[in-house]
Amino acid sequence: MDRDLEARIARLEAIHDIRNLMADYTHNFDAGWPGAGQDSAKVGSLFTEDGIWEVDSLGQTVGRAAIQEWCATHGHSAEMSLHIVMNPKIDVDGDAAEGSWAGLIPMVSPTGVALWVGGRYECSFVRQGGDWKIAHLKFFTAFNTPYEVGFADPARRPAAA
Repeated sequence: MDRDLEARIARLEAIHDIRNLMADYTHNFDAGWPGAGQDSAKVGSLFTEDGIWEVDSLGQTVGRAAIQEWCATHGHSAEMSLHIVMNPKIDVDGDAAEGSWAGLIPMVSPTGVALWVGGRYECSFVRQGGDWKIAHLKFFTAFNTPYEVGFADPARRPAAA
């Protein structure tokens, strides 16, 4: 097989693996319904040992163990959440990659408020021991609003940069 074809196949396999990694992240972050993964240990295992989980409105959590703990304590405290990612764009460069997804998260807060959260995931990945891991996941919030209010209210959206 020629080297160019081998490199193209390796790149496509990496993109496939990273898409599956993000699917595992969203599934295991989901909570409160029969198909939800709701597994903070699995969420943590998807990150590098010094990985960063970041949401612009919540700050950063650094390290696999801290991410797992945050997820168990706060991320899975919602009565229900469904993390949906779409429109992936993944660029692979050897054992490193960058990816972005649009994200929509319908959820019910711990106090019973139905919410819409939408935004964009920007992520860095590294391949370690043959497996892809999340090195840095950041969520940029486009809107975070109660269901009844909707996302048209400018007060519910962060100011544009």
